[in-house]
Parts: sequence; structure tokens; C-alpha cells
Amino acid sequence: MSTEIAQTDMVVLGAGMVGASLVHMMGPALQRGMSLTLVDRQPLHWDGDPGSRPPSFDGRATALSYGTRQMLQQLGIWPLIAERACAIEHIQVSDQGRFGQTHLHASEQNTDALGYIVENAVLGYGLLHNIQQPGVTLKAPALVADVQMNAAGARLTFDDGSQLQTALLVMADGARSPLAARLGIQHQREEYGTHALVTQVEVDRAHEHWAYERFSSDGPIAFLPLRSNHFCVVWTLNNDLIDEVMALPEAELLARLQQQIGYRLGRLLRAGERQSYPLALVRSHEQVRRSLVLLGNAAHSLHPVAGQGFNLAIRDTAMLAEHLNRAWATATPLGDLAMLQDYERRQQQDQFYTIGASDVLPKAFGSSSLLVGAARDAGLLALSALPVARRLFTRHAMGLGQRAADLDPLSAGE
Repeated sequence: MSTEIAQTDMVVLGAGMVGASLVHMMGPALQRGMSLTLVDRQPLHWDGDPGSRPPSFDGRATALSYGTRQMLQQLGIWPLIAERACAIEHIQVSDQGRFGQTHLHASEQNTDALGYIVENAVLGYGLLHNIQQPGVTLKAPALVADVQMNAAGARLTFDDGSQLQTALLVMADGARSPLAARLGIQHQREEYGTHALVTQVEVDRAHEHWAYERFSSDGPIAFLPLRSNHFCVVWTLNNDLIDEVMALPEAELLARLQQQIGYRLGRLLRAGERQSYPLALVRSHEQVRRSLVLLGNAAHSLHPVAGQGFNLAIRDTAMLAEHLNRAWATATPLGDLAMLQDYERRQQQDQFYTIGASDVLPKAFGSSSLLVGAARDAGLLALSALPVARRLFTRHAMGLGQRAADLDPLSAGE
């Protein structure tokens, strides 16, 4: 006796920040009758407390560009997290032991913020709060044991033996997706030889919405404002140092951090839980195939130095959603290769420049070469002295340098 195979128009594999965002962005197609199944290893129901940690979201914080905030506002997610999102109104970028530095200000862009820092647990609360909507089926916790591409799209087999056929499979399940590897999709991985140490610190005075990015021979360190006198710290350390620093008593860690940043933000009082993870630039050799898309870290994983990883991913996600919502409204198959290739082509320039900048910065600012150091100083001083160049640079970092995706491209004509 054969088992009936369930059917769905679209599967999103992975309910992290990118996968959950895509579900919200598919609202126009869902309202027009599309079916979508969201699959994740973790359960997607928790107590709903924005202070607790939803499944699939860790204890770190994420930098949101101003453009990403606008997108979350459009999706109705921003009001759920706004009270716990800390605005960045000013950024100081400096080079330890050298005279080059620059300051970026929201007032120069005529906005109230350059970006925002949001704890992942809070962002997860906003993204998962209303994820259950008409047309959406949640299949979690669930483990996909195998995937086979076929003429109708993709067939997923779960560890319990059940199967699901879909016209389009979107893999948003991270940089080490075993299913992508099983389909023969290769990734290029360039190790930086560094780890990111992530923690939170309390200081003895209010941060006044300043963020600090400092470069040194040990690697970049960022102090990103959270609550009134708390910062999220992201410190890039060479692999041979990470274990030593992770094991330091709190007082010694605070002393090391104070030495890195100085007293420009005040005296460091306390440090929170520490986490570390290895840093690498990971790029998929393919982002689309017929009936298949790789999204987020599954497509590209960036160095955190410029805080652009999630912001690039959300722009990719929005452009994909624009194409898919249009396809559904015009009866174009969701797995149509030409349509998916057009999405990829439209994001190529944004990906090229954003990934390139995130790759070059840690290498250039981690170099001890006198020539490279002089070039760093010249660049920072040029940004400081040239308002037009500074505004253009800042505008791109804010995620406003590209055309914003239209999530419901046919609505005006209906």
C-alpha cells in the first residue's frame, strides 16, 4: 500500500531570521492562495515572551541597517521589537595606535538612526510571533533526511518516512547545509584564521547611542549600543588567542577590552556570558537551480566586521519575494529557472560589493604593514574631511544604496 505524498507550492527550509522573514514577505502570494510549508529542526512554539529565547535564535545580537528597519516596518514586525531595538545615531571608526579616524552621524543622512542593534531573541520574537497565517503550514520539529529533485520540483523525505512534494524549495538552513551538499552544490570556504568573541558589557555611563569600531593588530573590535549603559561586544581574535581570552576571569577580560577601546565609552564594569565562533567567508558556487534557491548563510556567510551579513540576506530575500509574488500572480511556475536566474542576476552587484567590502576590511585593518597602515589612515581621514564621500559611504552601509524590492509588484494594477 503506497503512502500518499503531501503537496505544497513552496517549502522554506530553516526558520531562522532569513527563512522566517521570507514567510512574511510572501504575504501577497499567500493571500492569493499559495501554500507554503516552513520546516525547521526546532519547535517553533514557545511561551511568546520577547525576553526569552525562541528556538533557532541564539543569544547574540544583530546589527540592522536603516533599510532593514524599513522592510521590517513594512512587514508589521518592527512595532513588535522597536522598544528593545537600540538606535545607532553615531559611529566612531578608529585605528588603534594611529591618527586615522572618522565619525558618521545619522543627522547627515536626515534620519533618526544609522541602524539598530537588536538581540537575536527579540528579533526572533518579532519574526515568529505571527508566523502562523492562512496558507502557512509549520512542520517543526522535523528533520529532512533526503531531498530529490524531480520534474515537478523537489521531494523531501523526513526522518519519520513521510514525504512532501513542492514546486520550489528554498534552503535557508545555514552555511553547512547537508542537503545542499547532497545535491552536489559546492561551497567555497576561505578561513580567516580568526574567531569572533561575543559578549555584553556594562559601562559606568550612558552610551548616548554611539557605536565604536576599532581596528588593531589583534583584529577588529566593535562596541554596539544596547540598553542605556550596555554594549554588545564583537571582538575578532586570532585562533591562537581565542581559547586564552575565553578562559580569562571577568576582571582580566574587562582589562583586555578596556585596553583595546580605551576610555572613550567609559569604564567597563561587568561582562556577560561569552560565546565564540570561527570566522570564514563562505560562498555557494550556485544560488539557484530549477525549483531550488539557496538563501542567507546557505548562499553566502560574511565576516561580521561591517555588520552586513543579515542586511545583505534580507535584501536578497526581499528581491526573491518580489520575483515569487509576481510569478504566483501571473501563473508563472515558482520553480521557473529563468525567473530564478533573473532574481540572482539582479542581486549580483549588491552581493559583489557588500561581500567584497566585508572581506577586504578585516584584511586591510589587520595588516601590520606600514604602507597599508598609511593607506588606512588616508581612507579614514578622507571620509572625515569629505562630507559627500562620507554620506555616500554611509548611505550604502545603511542599506539605502539599492532599489528597494516591491513585495507586491502587481497590486497597483489590480
